[in-house]
Amino acid sequence: MAKLYYDERNRRTLAELAPNTKAAAMKWYAFCEKHGIEILIYDAMRTEAEQRANVEKGVSGTMKSYHLVGQAIDFVPANENGKVSWERSWYMRDDIQKAVKEAKRLGFTWGGDWANFVDMPHLQYDKIAYGQDKKLATAPTTSVPKPAPKPSTSVSGTSVYVVKKGDTLGAIASKYKTTVAKLQAANGIKNANTIYVGQKIKVPASTYTVKRGDTLGEIASRSGVTVAKLQALNGIKDANKIRIGQKLKLQ
Repeated sequence: MAKLYYDERNRRTLAELAPNTKAAAMKWYAFCEKHGIEILIYDAMRTEAEQRANVEKGVSGTMKSYHLVGQAIDFVPANENGKVSWERSWYMRDDIQKAVKEAKRLGFTWGGDWANFVDMPHLQYDKIAYGQDKKLATAPTTSVPKPAPKPSTSVSGTSVYVVKKGDTLGAIASKYKTTVAKLQAANGIKNANTIYVGQKIKVPASTYTVKRGDTLGEIASRSGVTVAKLQALNGIKDANKIRIGQKLKLQ
């Protein structure tokens, strides 16, 4: 069974969900994968600040979003070449409607069915009361694919940039004094030319505070740089001599 175009990113996003929501969402994703239904799952857990911004922009209708408690995802139809579209016609494709039907069977509510605020990208797991998805009710079956681990958040100062009309990955990289390659690696972006309006881009941190057990090699690996570069940036002669609380420049 071939992987979907956005498989790595989809699994990383699903890993953010609350336990029972994640179990149901992984079953749904396995269904999409089995039937070759190309989708991009681009949002799951949100902060209150992110939700407030969405309400202000009119793309969300409430501050009591299931995204805030890890019980919702947003997805967009894609094709085999990675092109995505939020057009209604794409959501009404036979394969996408087949996926929506399966999501409902698993306990999700589809925002496309709402009368007052139609939200076609939205699936929320309100089978469990809001904010109450704390503990997995049953052990996941062996047929549910194991999600990829959530990216490390140990590097401090990571920023999130929301793509606006006219943005390019190169311009965003220049704005944050980083590289296109680092932004692609941090966000699982295969093609630097396929970012879209509203996409959240994680910007790699520029500094890191050393914690107990850290080594310069591990910090370099997580940050996408070499040990030699970290030594040069921070005037470190001996790579084995870093101290807890030491602030390291990463760029």
